[in-house]
Amino acid sequence: MLTCIQDFLEYLTLERHLAKQSIVSYRYDLVAFREFLAEMGRDEVTGITRDDIYAFLADQQLHGIKEKSLARRLSAIKSFFRFLALDHVIPHDITEVMTTPQVPQHIPEYLTEDEATALVNAYQGDTPMELRNRAVVELLYATGIRVSECCDLRLASVNFTEGVMRVIGKGSKERVVPFGRPAALALEMYLQKGRPELDPLHRQPYVFLGKRGGRLNRRTAWDIVEQGGVIAGITKKLHPHLLRHSCATHLLAHGADLRVIQELLGHASIDTTQLYTHADTSRLQQTFLKFHPRATTGRPPPDV
Repeated sequence: MLTCIQDFLEYLTLERHLAKQSIVSYRYDLVAFREFLAEMGRDEVTGITRDDIYAFLADQQLHGIKEKSLARRLSAIKSFFRFLALDHVIPHDITEVMTTPQVPQHIPEYLTEDEATALVNAYQGDTPMELRNRAVVELLYATGIRVSECCDLRLASVNFTEGVMRVIGKGSKERVVPFGRPAALALEMYLQKGRPELDPLHRQPYVFLGKRGGRLNRRTAWDIVEQGGVIAGITKKLHPHLLRHSCATHLLAHGADLRVIQELLGHASIDTTQLYTHADTSRLQQTFLKFHPRATTGRPPPDV
């Protein structure tokens, strides 16, 4: 997809003669779209659907993007797909009938605590790949870090003594994230018995490696979570971001402060973190039953 974006920007520069600032805006919007798809393990323009575009717009709204900016991003995407169709990269322009949508607020799906436990227990082998896979799933769920942050995690950034690690998030912002004992044990086992076989010469600075010894990529991380779900017998469609949602929702359910969760996840706005209060319906119900004077009386309300 990156190559297609570069070709499109070159077309805008050389054939459309757009101003430099316009090119910058197109690049910014399309790179944001590409990063969203990459988080889902997607990087091919031929498989993108209108639902993917609507999901991107919903995600942007979730992160505080205003209607004007949403309209601009949709405009950039529509121009991009029009170019792809004209250049015969795709058979037809899927955005041709799209108008600026009224994007609904999206409540993130998450795993139950039993499902999360089953998932982290899915990988029980002692091969380098199995040890790595368990450590990846444990860390994603324990910390709520993004899949890109997991793949970019460096050995020097993990402090087992204090039980924290430094991650580089969006906008190159660094934050310190704690992790618990189960994640530490899985990570230590992988580092001691699995990773040395993947990097025998100790040349790689990254924690998680692919089978050929290079940095773990997002697509493989996606596969690790997805295959773990199959092993665990989880019927939900799994992806790394679902573990991030699950981490936040479970922290909130056990009484964590919303501001602390915001800091742990690296959300720029508390509005993004606030969405998890809507996801945790069990907590809402418990609060209602505990505090509403007529929640447990069993008496019907009077006729209006």
